[in-house]
Amino acid sequence: MFHSGQANFLPSMTGRVWVVGDNGQSVAALERSLATAGFVCECLGTEEARVRLASGRPGVGRVLLDAVPTAVAAGLLGGLRRSGVAVTMLVEVEDLPTIELGLVSGVAGFAVKPVETPTLMAAMMLPGGEVLAPSGGCFPFRTLEDVSGLSQLAAGLCPDPESAQIALSELMCNAIEHGNLGLGFARKGQLMALGAWRNEVERLLGLPEHAARFAYLRVECRPREVRFLIRDQGLGFDPGPYLELDPARSVEPHGRGIAIARMLAFPDLVFLDGGRCVEGVVRRRA
Repeated sequence: MFHSGQANFLPSMTGRVWVVGDNGQSVAALERSLATAGFVCECLGTEEARVRLASGRPGVGRVLLDAVPTAVAAGLLGGLRRSGVAVTMLVEVEDLPTIELGLVSGVAGFAVKPVETPTLMAAMMLPGGEVLAPSGGCFPFRTLEDVSGLSQLAAGLCPDPESAQIALSELMCNAIEHGNLGLGFARKGQLMALGAWRNEVERLLGLPEHAARFAYLRVECRPREVRFLIRDQGLGFDPGPYLELDPARSVEPHGRGIAIARMLAFPDLVFLDGGRCVEGVVRRRA
């Protein structure tokens, strides 16, 4: 499930949030960011949150877990899932056990620390709780730097992380540059010939009309596979010409990312919604 993350979030029952973590400085900074966006926050340590949760429904629309250790998160997520409250997790990029726990526990949205405020807000806007199947969660991303860290993190869930990271990075970069920013094949070629591609991407990302335009990586951990879905907010495209390596484009410096992703990690790559969403599956080792 994907959500544009652009609707206004009004202070109400769904706008009330628990911010849970044991690093007081970090929790306070998160509270300030959320309050500015209109959320009504209550900050709790992990033990207080556990006790409060055991006594009944939290009475909030969402819980934000701030880099909570795996063992502690395991003690909270079951009760949160049963209560139907949406959960957003802030995670460290190297903390794969906690990330995988969240993915199989119905966590709605994830963001990797250190997190910028727009990315945090995009993760907080993702639907969750009772409306989300407990098999995966979404990571919003917007910049090339986001792609670098997030592709590394997600690839760590795969048997061949190196190949999976390259494949994910190709598809996620496509979502940003061709999807959200609308850079076409010919225009990218011109920019690369001038050595100006990255500067132009950064310039476009800085424009006001692109400030809240995110792409989303959904990761679903299943017993025999890890499923990745990447969605952008662009106009879509026809992926057909790019599924295989085309000798006619062999002299071009680009245009091979989709074919490379298929060869390295996702042989059964599927495009949906007019090219705005792509799904790839990696089989887990028995």
